Amino acid sequence: MTNSNPSTHDTADAFILRAVFHILKTERLTGSSFEDKTNLTMPPARPYNQSIRPPLPFRAYSGSSVFCTEENVIECMQYISKELSSLGLPSVFYDSNRNQELDIILILNNMYELLQLHHFAVGSVDEHEVTQLKDQLELSKNENGKLCKREQQLETNIKALQRCLKKEKEEVQKLQSIIASRATQYNHSMKRKEREFSRLKDHLNQLLIDKKDMKQRMEMLNYVEGSDGRRGQWKTGWAHSRHETEVCRTLLNEFDKRQRELVLENFELKKVLQQMKQEMVVILSPKNHTKRQETFTEFTDQQIADEEETSFKGTIEMSCEHAREKLTNSIREQWRKLKYHMESLDSKAFVLQLGKEVDEEMISKQAHQEETERLKMEIQQCMDFIQTQQQLLQEQLNTPCDEETAAVLNDCYMLEEKERLKEEWRTFEEQRKNFEMERRSFTEAAIRLGHERKLFEEDRATWLKHQFLNMTFTEHMRTHNVISEYSGQEQKHISAPKTPL
Repeated sequence: MTNSNPSTHDTADAFILRAVFHILKTERLTGSSFEDKTNLTMPPARPYNQSIRPPLPFRAYSGSSVFCTEENVIECMQYISKELSSLGLPSVFYDSNRNQELDIILILNNMYELLQLHHFAVGSVDEHEVTQLKDQLELSKNENGKLCKREQQLETNIKALQRCLKKEKEEVQKLQSIIASRATQYNHSMKRKEREFSRLKDHLNQLLIDKKDMKQRMEMLNYVEGSDGRRGQWKTGWAHSRHETEVCRTLLNEFDKRQRELVLENFELKKVLQQMKQEMVVILSPKNHTKRQETFTEFTDQQIADEEETSFKGTIEMSCEHAREKLTNSIREQWRKLKYHMESLDSKAFVLQLGKEVDEEMISKQAHQEETERLKMEIQQCMDFIQTQQQLLQEQLNTPCDEETAAVLNDCYMLEEKERLKEEWRTFEEQRKNFEMERRSFTEAAIRLGHERKLFEEDRATWLKHQFLNMTFTEHMRTHNVISEYSGQEQKHISAPKTPL
């Protein structure tokens, strides 16, 4: 460059130095960190070639920081030359009589190399960021998949818990309905007992009011003193009436106790009958709806309550034996009806099942007979064929023939016929064996079926017997114990000596 215009020269140098310094600064900021991570090596300096690499568009530099001025041009040039040499680029100065001046071509080449390095560093940084973002995306996808699986597991657990909750709610509703029904039964029984108590109280008051005066009896004079030396009290009318009231009270208490026991026994027996009827309905008609069963239970409860109310007056005057006989007869009648009905149902079911099995057995026996007839016909055909063959062979043997013809016959026809007969005999034996195996398996299956049917009928009978005994044995034994206790108390009361009046 010439020194014709030093001011313009200095300003151009300052501008170039500022641009180079800005490029070096950006290159150092962007490339230093990336070099530490990727260990990139700087490309060597190469001369500027316009045909290979097109020049970059010129952009005006508008930096905010002032690097080079007219006063510090030399220091800036030295600093930039050091930085370029540290980057492996050639110096931008050349000596012309020891005056260092800028070489425009080298400056442009160095600026181009710096721009290329800057673009490469920026692209590599972008690629590195893209790879990092891809890795983060994969990790997020994996975490999302795990979270989806966890969510599905939680949903299945929630559904299972919801099903369990629904079952628990249904059980709670059932228990609440049972509790409500028992509460209604309890209230009904309490009302009935209150009515009975009020009736007994009225009856007792009526007996006390309508009590007749006892006949006067003779009194003994000169009453013998007691062991303590005291004279006995005079039997006045007040003492006599008091004694009568005590006797009446004891008799009424015993009568009340006996009546309560009879009512309790009657109630328990009716309760057993009601339970037996309900169980009979459940056993005999398991396909009925729950509404029908509820209506039946309500009807039976109402009927029993009405019967108790109507028969209460009669049971007071009825004897214990007559009531016991009536209840036992009703139980026996119900059991007889149940037994007859169950036997009829069993007989109908057995007849239907036997009819089906007989039809199946008839079909199998018919097929068996057809198969035997077919085999017999085949055997007869084979026997006829063998007999005709033997006759023909006998005729051929009886007729005179040459030795050559005999040899030919023996060699050809006889061997072929023997092979064919052997093959037919083998097939016949195989068919016979198969037939025997089928017949044996059929007989074994029939025996097994009969044995299983017998076991099933025995198990069914034992199950029904056990079920019915479990349902009725406890209540029957309890009522029997109550009846025996009451009969013992009655015998004691009858055999006890009467108190003197």
